Amino acid sequence: MRSNLWKLMSMALVVPLLVLAGCSDDDDDVIGPTAGNASVRVIHTSYDAPAVDVLVDNATPAAIDSLPYGGSSGYAEITSGSRNFKVVANGTTTPAVIDTTVGLTEGTSYTVFAMDELSMIGPVITADDRAPDAANAKIRFVHASPDAPAVDIKLNTGSGPAVFTNASFKDITAYQTVAGGSYSFAVTATGATDEVVVFDPVTVANGSVYTVVAHGTLDAGDAYPFAVRVFVDNGAGDQFVDLTAAGTSEVMVVHASPDAPGVDLLIDDVVTNSAALSFPNNTPYLTLADGSRNVKVNASGTSTTVIDADLSLVDGNAYTVFAIDSLASIEPLLLTDDLTAPASGNAHVRFVHLSPDAPAVDITLTDGTVIFGDYSFRQSSNFTPLAAQTVTLEVRLQGTSTVVLTVPNVTLQDGKIYTVWASGFVANLAAQIIENN
Repeated sequence: MRSNLWKLMSMALVVPLLVLAGCSDDDDDVIGPTAGNASVRVIHTSYDAPAVDVLVDNATPAAIDSLPYGGSSGYAEITSGSRNFKVVANGTTTPAVIDTTVGLTEGTSYTVFAMDELSMIGPVITADDRAPDAANAKIRFVHASPDAPAVDIKLNTGSGPAVFTNASFKDITAYQTVAGGSYSFAVTATGATDEVVVFDPVTVANGSVYTVVAHGTLDAGDAYPFAVRVFVDNGAGDQFVDLTAAGTSEVMVVHASPDAPGVDLLIDDVVTNSAALSFPNNTPYLTLADGSRNVKVNASGTSTTVIDADLSLVDGNAYTVFAIDSLASIEPLLLTDDLTAPASGNAHVRFVHLSPDAPAVDITLTDGTVIFGDYSFRQSSNFTPLAAQTVTLEVRLQGTSTVVLTVPNVTLQDGKIYTVWASGFVANLAAQIIENN
């Protein structure tokens, strides 16, 4: 259930264009109320409360009738000034589960959230900035799930720029502006960079204003699953779309270009690493949304792109992207990583030949037993089961007993998965070992 929470919370910014259907600057009450009035809507986020009516200054019939859990009443104009709001079960006038007096400012729009479980229900009231920004989309986040933890929501990866930070229950963030376009979003625990989940790129539209509400509970034993609903604030205020989790893949990037400087890694044009990635190091697996993702490798701290590649990621797969060859000829090599658990007593090992000027080689044990035979630059093996043990590996010229590199004391642990790759030029040939799990 916790994984569903993270998935759905990170969807809080994922706003498909269909949410904009029928909403434009020509709609009635796009920005706010007429003279002498305020605009007020109620959004029902109290998961175990019944449908409710809302009474304004005790007047009947109710100003809002039979508002269900998860619903928005839409904006209604109310005379500005001090106004009393009572929330009651549908069809009744007492008792009031919420009884609050609000000072309404002329020309201002408000949302009243009925929040928390019924036994502790209360109002959370916020002024709404509904004025559209023609050059941007405007988005805010409302945390209305009582048992959900605080989160940060970032662009593309856990190291990407934060859109919302440290959002806890009952928090309503300020509206953030995001240029219309395609984005993906990542969720981390507050203050962390490890991605809990990342989502498919989505398109947000300039001129649209969104309130994103996370509601429900994490408790798998109740009937109120965690969910995220996105409301449009310009327009009538009752349009919404429910969001669903997307699939993800794992991607590791390896700096395998011997004479290239440190680099920055950009996923969909957002820098993901806080420090330069230098040869022969690698990132951990990054959780990325499935689908077409753009990966750029830039000289660190610059806009000079040395690799620009589009990846097609499939749900549940893992990949490694190697930046290979000399700097003058640098290019990406994409491998799919089979992370199936080894059988008991075994490790899985893959070999990748990434020394640009080295000839074809065999990888052997010291007694000449060939483990990986006849691999040339850019070629790679499948992950191969080997008995868990400590071994010395030798790199030999293909088909000969000539040893060009010895790699002593390689410990292959039971259940582990490794990539062994030949690095550097012939003059400084080396072997690097990555743990893939």
